[in-house]
Amino acid sequence: MGIVLGYILLVCFCILFAKVLTRKLHLKRADKILMKMHKKVCVIAVICCVLHMIFVFPVLWGRSVYVLVTGIVAVVIIAGIILFCYVIKEKTVRLRWHRILSAGLLVVIILHIVICSIGFVKYQDQMSAIQISGIDAHELADGTYVGSYDVGYIYAKVEVTVKSGKIVDIELIEHKNEKGEPAEKIVDKIIKEQNTDVDAVSGATNSSNVIKKAVEEALQN
Repeated sequence: MGIVLGYILLVCFCILFAKVLTRKLHLKRADKILMKMHKKVCVIAVICCVLHMIFVFPVLWGRSVYVLVTGIVAVVIIAGIILFCYVIKEKTVRLRWHRILSAGLLVVIILHIVICSIGFVKYQDQMSAIQISGIDAHELADGTYVGSYDVGYIYAKVEVTVKSGKIVDIELIEHKNEKGEPAEKIVDKIIKEQNTDVDAVSGATNSSNVIKKAVEEALQN
C-alpha cells in the first residue's frame, strides 16, 4: 500500500507542477482540466493514506521512530492542506498556503521514504549476517534455556527445555513478524531432528531463520 500511495502522491505533485506552468502561461482551459484531475487524485491519495496507516499500524514496532514521526507530520500536513482549502476564502492566500504546505509535504515524504529504505537495507543486512551453526543438545545440562533474536522487522523469543541430552520442548514466547507466522512450525522440526540447522519453512524463510537463531542463542547462553 505504501508503494501505491507513493505513486499516487507523485502523480499529485506532477499535476501541481503542471498547474504552476498553466497558470503562468495563462492556459485557462488546461488549468481547469488539471484542477479537476488534481481533486480526484487527492481524494484517492487521502483514501490510500488512511488505508496505509491501518495496514502499517500493527508493524510499527519494527520501524524506526523517525518513520513514525515523518509519517505523522505528513498526515498533519495533508490535513492542513485540506482544511486550508475549505477555510481560507481568499484565493491568493489559499494558493500561497497550498504551495507552502505542498512543498513541506514533498520534503517530509522524501525523508519518510529515505528512512524506510535505510531501515529495510539494514534489515536485509542483518538477515544476511545470520549464521546457523547447528547446535545440538547432547552435551547440555538439563534445564530451561531462554534466548531471543531481533532483526528489527522480525523478533523471536524462545524457551527451550533440555532433558537427558535432548530438546524436549520449545516454547515460542514471542514472535513479532509481518507475514512469517507459518515459520512457527520450525520448532517442531528442531525438536524432531534435535538440531537447529533444519530447513526453513517454505514462504517464511526469514522468520524461520530468526526463530532458529533465537533457539541457538538460548542453547549457547
